[in-house]
Amino acid sequence: MKRRQFLLTLGGLPVIGSLVYAAIAKSKSEKTSTNYPAEATPNSNGSLINEPLLRFAAIADNGVGSSDQYAVANAMSQTYQKQPFLFVLMAGDNIYSYGEINSVKAYFEEPYAALLSQNVKFYAVLGNHDIIKTNNGLDQINYKPFNMSDRYYSFTKGIGEKGIKGIIEFFALDTNDNASWQQQLAWLDLQLTNSTTPWKIVYGHHPLYSSGRHGGDPQLAAKLAPIFAKHKVPLYLCGHDHGYERFVPIAGTTYIVNGGGGAPLYRFGKSDKTAFVSSQFSFMTFDVYEDKIITKAIATDGKVFDQSVITKNI
Repeated sequence: MKRRQFLLTLGGLPVIGSLVYAAIAKSKSEKTSTNYPAEATPNSNGSLINEPLLRFAAIADNGVGSSDQYAVANAMSQTYQKQPFLFVLMAGDNIYSYGEINSVKAYFEEPYAALLSQNVKFYAVLGNHDIIKTNNGLDQINYKPFNMSDRYYSFTKGIGEKGIKGIIEFFALDTNDNASWQQQLAWLDLQLTNSTTPWKIVYGHHPLYSSGRHGGDPQLAAKLAPIFAKHKVPLYLCGHDHGYERFVPIAGTTYIVNGGGGAPLYRFGKSDKTAFVSSQFSFMTFDVYEDKIITKAIATDGKVFDQSVITKNI
């Protein structure tokens, strides 16, 4: 299957974006666990004075149709009403327990109906549960609302301050054991080499590093970490361990486990590289600027329980 790289031109986005982010400036910001960066001073009502070029959200390990998934989905919808995000990265285990596409209505369309009705797109990758009884994942790849052009793919989003199309390029990976790793790694290396966007973010289902039940994967780290370091990738997002863990940058890359989307939670420990860890149901938002990305981990009550600032690797 031919790998394709999609460039979203976002027709009309400059107008839509200006309306969206004008509303953002008026909305109240959540209380955070860390201070705002100096460049983003909050005004009297707590909202950020300078507006992001782009905002997106992320979830993983969500597709169970449980009340916990609905609680996360409702918090996402409430956050969207105050601070709209344009799309959601969905980092695998999209449908439990075996990936059956006939459960997609109950485990995807209905929980996120409020966001889907606002034309918020989801960009999925395959988790280990998604390849069991789903033609090795092909049923999910062919399901259009998951916006998967292949088992691994890339796409660009956003318009910069100088009108440059493509603020971020996302690289969505198939991190399962049966992935075509030789071809995928060559593709990732080439795509990162040729990418011209200011920001490059990689996401997949499995963690390179984790203090959760599954733990880190040294073999996966051996495959991916050298490529991330070579191309100065600032962020890798994943799930698989059901909870939240953010690591201090490792060789310039911030690794975040964001697996609290609705599946039963796991206990987490911590390592000397753990910056913040919490086993709770949650999702994330990312405010993208020219020089930084502000990450927020948000619980089902809508409160931010972890926040960080990612800067570009030079």
